[in-house]
Amino acid sequence: MFNLRPRLLYLTLAIGTLVSGLSYAVVQTPQAGSRVEVFRLDPVHCMAMFRVHHQGAGQFWGRFNDVTGTVDYPRDDSVAPVFDVAVNVGSIDTGTTKLDRTLIGPDFFNGREFENITFKSTSAERVDERQWKVDGELTLLGKTKPVTAMVEVTGVRGNPVVAKAGWEAIFTIKRSDFGMNWGVENGSLGDEVRLVIGLEGESGPPAKK
Repeated sequence: MFNLRPRLLYLTLAIGTLVSGLSYAVVQTPQAGSRVEVFRLDPVHCMAMFRVHHQGAGQFWGRFNDVTGTVDYPRDDSVAPVFDVAVNVGSIDTGTTKLDRTLIGPDFFNGREFENITFKSTSAERVDERQWKVDGELTLLGKTKPVTAMVEVTGVRGNPVVAKAGWEAIFTIKRSDFGMNWGVENGSLGDEVRLVIGLEGESGPPAKK
């Protein structure tokens, strides 16, 4: 008769190795949070701020309160966020109603003809953990120009189904590149405009209305 003990020992060892291997494979499987998700921007917690030099003296700040769109992003920051953002010109807020009306007018943002300012990212390069150099196309007054923004991922929080994420983008443009020339030649209003965009979005199923 054959001695089955060696064969049973080898079989036990083989099963043990297989189980260990499967356990290791399970541990190494990427978590669900590593997939790219669509974060819908929350207008209540988004804003676009701008700064321009006024009369060669102070730096004047204003903001837009209605910012919508989406950001495609994986929670683990393994790839760059992809932005598709629209800013409603009519939501401009300088703290002064008369100035708001002037800026929406034809000499500046011309809100009657051009309702939105848009930005769509085209490529990105990692600068550091949760920091990206993002190239994209900005459309203002019907003209589309390439811009580069420095983007920081300000946070990600949530559960496997729903999460919130935030980003802050900073970049500078010349408004004359888009045809907004009022005050540039006489120096009463600066040409360079610095923009700081704060975004917060939510992934997961849309909330029921």
